[in-house]
Amino acid sequence: MSRSPSGVGDGLPSLPDGEPVLARWFVLAMLALAVVGIGVTVWAFVAFGGREELTAAERRPPGSATVTHERGTAVLNEVTDLVDATGCATGIQLFGDPGAIATTSRTLSATCQLLQTGDFPEARAGLDAWIAGDGILRIATFEFTGTESSARLSDDRIVVELSPRFQFTDGTRGAPFVLHELAHLGTGTWPGAPVTAQQEVVATETTDRACGRLAMGDDPPLGCIDAAAILAGDDPVQAFVDAGYPEVSG
Repeated sequence: MSRSPSGVGDGLPSLPDGEPVLARWFVLAMLALAVVGIGVTVWAFVAFGGREELTAAERRPPGSATVTHERGTAVLNEVTDLVDATGCATGIQLFGDPGAIATTSRTLSATCQLLQTGDFPEARAGLDAWIAGDGILRIATFEFTGTESSARLSDDRIVVELSPRFQFTDGTRGAPFVLHELAHLGTGTWPGAPVTAQQEVVATETTDRACGRLAMGDDPPLGCIDAAAILAGDDPVQAFVDAGYPEVSG
């Protein structure tokens, strides 16, 4: 029987001086695991690290006749309270728990202040359509995390959704993205037809103006940075066409 240096027989292979020796099967198993680990690392690098970075336009994916921007699956607040909004958004309901409602209320207050400037005519028309559509504003955790906002027709109600990041910052920072969705409503073609590349440019211009009006500091939302970058490009319409938006012919 093999003995350890202390002379206690433990049944494991050892050298004549008692130094333990790894069993052959154990060594082979560890080598196999090392090979598998290297393979998994290479696969992960190719599958994830090797992906191309999304463009600014691609971070607002095109939607459909009932969705302005596809946001993948979404996790909604488990608390389903509905609270009536006030001010210029009277007729809209806020959805969620007290924290979510406090955020969206602050967002709508900033939205109304921006609309009062008269610099957002498409969004102003969109607000009327939103109210007429028995609108709801809610926080939703998007699968596509780069998307700040989306609007959808749900049970014949127009629902505007905001990323939860605005619940952890100043809720006023969500106003440019509510205005973005209202600009789509103000064009008169959505819901009923997908947002076109040209319409997305108009909504992006709305976002950019609103971002410029608000005090964003040194850390503006990514959507503000993306809007400025797209509009500074040579052909914003083509950027959205390349991202999958339909183009109006003629």
